[in-house]
Amino acid sequence: MKINKNFNERQIELLEKIDIDINKDYNEKTLEQLEDLVYDTMMDNLDEKQDFTPLAEEYEQILDIIVEIENNL
Repeated sequence: MKINKNFNERQIELLEKIDIDINKDYNEKTLEQLEDLVYDTMMDNLDEKQDFTPLAEEYEQILDIIVEIENNL
């Protein structure tokens, strides 16, 4: 399934920054892999106190969209 329509331009830009091709077809397994990659990126962008930075919050929003897509399969 194509999921690119679920993301705005900024979110697609952020996904491309971490080498994710949002235009390919995704299935349940590849969505889980995508979720893991975005989660890891979100965690990598916490500050030194492990608090969310604005960039981590943007990846969290992307993660929320991915989870919503998975839940609607």
